[in-house]
Amino acid sequence: MKPSRIVKMLMVVMLAFPLSSLLVSRHELAHAETAEDPPPVIQPVGSVNGKKVLFDNTHGETAGAADWVIDGAFSDFGNGLAKKGYEVKELRKTSPITYDDLKNYDVFVLGEANIPFKASEQEAILHYVQNGGSVFFIADHYNSDRNLNRWDAEEVYNGYRRGAFADPTKGMSTEEAQSPAMQGVSSSDWLAEHFGVRFRYNALGDITSGETIVSPSDDFGITSGVNSVEMHSGSTIAILDPKKAKGLIYLPKNPPAWGPAVDQGVYDNGGVAEGAFAAIAKVGKGKAAFIGDSSPVEDATPKYVREDTGEKKTTYDGFSKEGDDATFLLNTMEWLAKQEDYTSFDGKVPLSEKTKLHDFEVPENSTEPEKEPWTTPVAGYKWWDPSTFAAGAYGSDKEAPSQPAYSFQHQATLPNHQEFQLRLNVKDLSPGQTLSNLKVGIYKAGGQQLAKFKVGDGDYPVSYGYSAPFTITADNQGVGHKDLTVMLDPAYSGEANLRLKVDGTNAVTEDVTIADVAAEPLPPGENESLPELMPIAKARAEQDGGSVTVEGVVTTTPGIWGGQGFYLQDASGGVYVYQSKESNLKIGDKVKISAKKTTYNGEVELSDLIQFTPEGTAEVPKPQVVSEVSDSNQGELVTLEDIKVKNISDPDSYGTFKFDAVNGKHTTRVRIDSRSGLDYTDFTKKYKRNATLTLTGVASIFKGTYELKPRSESDIAEANVNHPTDVKQWLEVIWNKLWQLLHFHV
Repeated sequence: MKPSRIVKMLMVVMLAFPLSSLLVSRHELAHAETAEDPPPVIQPVGSVNGKKVLFDNTHGETAGAADWVIDGAFSDFGNGLAKKGYEVKELRKTSPITYDDLKNYDVFVLGEANIPFKASEQEAILHYVQNGGSVFFIADHYNSDRNLNRWDAEEVYNGYRRGAFADPTKGMSTEEAQSPAMQGVSSSDWLAEHFGVRFRYNALGDITSGETIVSPSDDFGITSGVNSVEMHSGSTIAILDPKKAKGLIYLPKNPPAWGPAVDQGVYDNGGVAEGAFAAIAKVGKGKAAFIGDSSPVEDATPKYVREDTGEKKTTYDGFSKEGDDATFLLNTMEWLAKQEDYTSFDGKVPLSEKTKLHDFEVPENSTEPEKEPWTTPVAGYKWWDPSTFAAGAYGSDKEAPSQPAYSFQHQATLPNHQEFQLRLNVKDLSPGQTLSNLKVGIYKAGGQQLAKFKVGDGDYPVSYGYSAPFTITADNQGVGHKDLTVMLDPAYSGEANLRLKVDGTNAVTEDVTIADVAAEPLPPGENESLPELMPIAKARAEQDGGSVTVEGVVTTTPGIWGGQGFYLQDASGGVYVYQSKESNLKIGDKVKISAKKTTYNGEVELSDLIQFTPEGTAEVPKPQVVSEVSDSNQGELVTLEDIKVKNISDPDSYGTFKFDAVNGKHTTRVRIDSRSGLDYTDFTKKYKRNATLTLTGVASIFKGTYELKPRSESDIAEANVNHPTDVKQWLEVIWNKLWQLLHFHV
């Protein structure tokens, strides 16, 4: 955790003041994303090693000031792995972690989990490791408690709360203790029993030198090229079973304690006696690694706002700029990703010294030094309920204000002996909007600047550094760009970072390669030509990734299934439009859009809007009565008549639930999304199991299962079923039908 002791104490004070008294940056962060959105994936760069890494985002890894996701403040780490040939992906879900979630990955990374593991999750993780998988536990100091739920990452990993071994919900309200997040959570000494280590509940301060690092020959080469890994407020790891666990990095003697530590902070004057800052373990066929601080892993590009206050986060460049953090972490991942069958370090490497613990560190004897949580949560914020999260926080279904989307355009390898140009593109602005105080720089690891940017009079500055501040004004489509002319340091070749700063804040950081190559001209900065208008049915059949232009009527309220997405229908068919920019649409609006055709979880979608043109209003297509949802009616409004309600599921953490609509031999899964305004409690009170209903909604599909998605309460009605009750009535019905047919033909 990077902030200095003074900064951290100021953060405590700031949270005590009303949010309205704080300054809010006008540059908001990413649009809201939830577990329903597709998880980010970073594909291998260059040589592919066939290994896959999964980063958890199911246990509060973005809570508070943390942003430990691969497209946020762990992006440098994620990209570093991709450059080594790994495929990197994020785990998103609302249900507990299972072995099936993990089994196809070589390494599972836990980036400072803040929500406790259920016993079933501990079992799944252990089973995964025993069968050859590896886990990297990234922790922080005691009382970091990002989401104010009284659980720190060390406590989550160890398996018990300090001072609450007898009751993991100690101090919680009834609502909190009975929340889904706390169900199935029980106290145990899980990490010690199975991995031979336990995170200590100490809290050390800033340590930037003097570490004792095990020789590479004694740790499978993990510390090769590593002379320093910095800590900025963290904890250490007790080695309890040296045959199973081994320390790699130890802090110097007499280290400082973290300023706001609730106890002495430093337990045994540092050194080996304090426990390892970083360690590894061998469990069954698998492996584990541990580090007592997230600072070496993080970078300065957070994606989300704080889930409690909605404030912008500030993270720091630890991975790429401090010590040998990146080298150590990538070496550790290489060892973790190599599956080996030996089950003990005995005879493999010199064994570590066992850490002596104090009596107050025995789980059952532990006490809570100060009442938790360390500060009062913001009014209305509930760490277990994403519906209370601020707009723009991960897990919130509320959209943050629109923000500019930046991207760089340049040749594949930047030349270091010739002048060249690069372009900064920006979109999602208001027509005519001007952005100011933009600066671009190119630097290598460690921060040394490598670029000179030509100024307005045609000259270059004397020294290397960021460009002079500039502005970009959007055209009538909300798009703009700036071309910059650059000269690089001719003495440098290799990897570097290209960065945009907006108002002094890091906005975009991109990896680039520099070499002695010829300069290439930039392509014209014009919009790509738009495809011709086609029926929606034809657009659905186009190849994924291609651009299409369609025209139709909006049939659903934007946003009831995430973002500002909506369904669009014409006479030929319907399709889901996944977008977040156009927020003023309503059912009955007629629009023409050009976008990319794609498929997500089996459903055809249009995304990445190229052009959007409102065309007034039109009559909403009448739902067609069908017996079942199928490929033939995907994306269209349909009605299922006289169905029986079966198998109503419990709502998930967002309030969404499902049930089966049964009509004779046909069964259709119905998805009731909480964002549509339909409530589980109200529904189950009004419509019991086996109720006969008529349902209207959009025909959809999710991972191979056809679904009907009602848009609102008005799409659900009790069926008016008046079936004949005796033979005479049946004969009358048949006679009437025959008479109608004869009369029609006459």
